[in-house]
Amino acid sequence: MKPCPWTVGRSALILSEMSYAEYYTPPVGAWAAPQPVQWIHCSNGNYPHNAIEAGHDSGARLLVARAYFNGALIPGKLHAGHTSCYVAWNGQEHPVPNYEVLVAQPGALRWVPSTGGYLLANAVLGGHSENGEQLLVGRAYHAGTTVPGKVHPSHRVCYIPYGGQEIPVSHYDVLMR
Repeated sequence: MKPCPWTVGRSALILSEMSYAEYYTPPVGAWAAPQPVQWIHCSNGNYPHNAIEAGHDSGARLLVARAYFNGALIPGKLHAGHTSCYVAWNGQEHPVPNYEVLVAQPGALRWVPSTGGYLLANAVLGGHSENGEQLLVGRAYHAGTTVPGKVHPSHRVCYIPYGGQEIPVSHYDVLMR
């Protein structure tokens, strides 16, 4: 894979339509305090080496990613070897070629079993629905694989993008700090 364009210089990381944060990658040899968790903009199948893995599909890594789609910022999956992030929305799986990939320092995150859509303290926020509801980063087991997706609290499930569909799963894991 080609490296993401975030590896040098000053870039912008969009957190939501209403909030904007900048990050800076210093030149080689310069010191900067590493961020424990952050989203890195990538596209066309590229991803950082320290991307968070959530599962495997046919032997390929499934990474935690998110993308804007129809007014929502939706957590989903990046299938290593594919050129798009896949998000679940309105009953279907949608490919998006521009996306953000979650990275973290080793040991900064853990997966915790959950159900019922509860907003857990220290859960990793993955985005928001088109109505502004916060969406958590989740993953669920389906058809022999563990797939990252979105926990939609008011729907009380984790939706995963799989096989062209948006699959609701009532027992899932939430990514925690």
